[in-house]
Amino acid sequence: MLPRYLFADVDDTFTIRGGIHPEVLDAVARAERAGMEVILNTGRPAGYGAALLAYLPMVSAVIVENGGAWLDRRCPAPSSQSPGGSSVAASSHEHGLHFYRPLPVDLRTRLAALQRRVARRLGRTFATTADNQFRVSDYTVVRDLPGGEEGAAILAELARLVAEESEQQGQILASSIHIHFMLDGAEQRSKALGAEALLMRRGVLDAQAELAQQAVSVGDSANDASLFAPGRFALSVGVRNLSRYLPELGASIPKHLTTHSEGFGLCELIGDLLTGRLGVP
Repeated sequence: MLPRYLFADVDDTFTIRGGIHPEVLDAVARAERAGMEVILNTGRPAGYGAALLAYLPMVSAVIVENGGAWLDRRCPAPSSQSPGGSSVAASSHEHGLHFYRPLPVDLRTRLAALQRRVARRLGRTFATTADNQFRVSDYTVVRDLPGGEEGAAILAELARLVAEESEQQGQILASSIHIHFMLDGAEQRSKALGAEALLMRRGVLDAQAELAQQAVSVGDSANDASLFAPGRFALSVGVRNLSRYLPELGASIPKHLTTHSEGFGLCELIGDLLTGRLGVP
C-alpha cells in the first residue's frame, strides 16, 4: 500500500554531492502527484528550511534543527516567536515557524559557551558551521572526526562531557556533516518527535499511530536514528551511504537499505513505493 507520508532527511539523502539534483526533484514530484505527502526532516537550520519550502512546491513541510522547529504549508502559523521573545509575523507568501518547545532568550549564547567548554576539555578545536547563524534552537560545528568505531567513541565522550558541563541538560546529535549542541533537558528532541509534533499541530489525534501505520522515513546518518527506531514508522529506510554510520546507530537499524546512495537512493525508494515493490502494511 502507498504510504500517506514520506519523511526524508536532506543532506546526503535528498541531495546528491551536496546539491539538489533534477532526478530527485522529478521523483519527489511523481510521489506528490501519486498522493504521497513528502516532508523534509533535516538538521539544517530554520532559515534553510524556509528557503527549501519556498522553492520546492512538491514538498508540503520542512522539519528543521532535528525536530526543534518546522514550517508547514498545511498548517501555517499566524506568527512565530523569535528566540528573543518578539513576535515575527508571517507574510501572505510565507509560512510561520512552529517551535517544538519555547526557546529561552539566551539559549544561543549558552550553547556557544557550552561548545567552547566541551571543546577545551576534549582537547579539540571545532569550526562553527557556515549555517550556524541561521539557527534558532541549536548550535552546530563541523563534523571533523574519523570514521567507524573511533569516531563513534569520540562522539560518546563528547556526549558525556556535554551532559557533565550542562548539569545533564545538554545533548549532542551528529549528522554526516555537523555536530549539533542542544539544551533540551530531560525531554530530548528528535526528528521522529518533530514529525509527531507536526501532525499533532495539524489536529491528528494519535500522531504516533499515524506514523506507525502510514509513514515511511528515510535517512543517511546517526542523527536519523529516531527515524529508524523499531515500530516508530511503518517502514524505515536508509540510503546506501548510511552503512558507514552503523556503529553509531545502536539498535536503531532501518528495515530496508537502498542499493544506491544519497539522492539516487531516495529516487530508488520512491520508485519502489510507486510500483509496489515496497510499501506499508
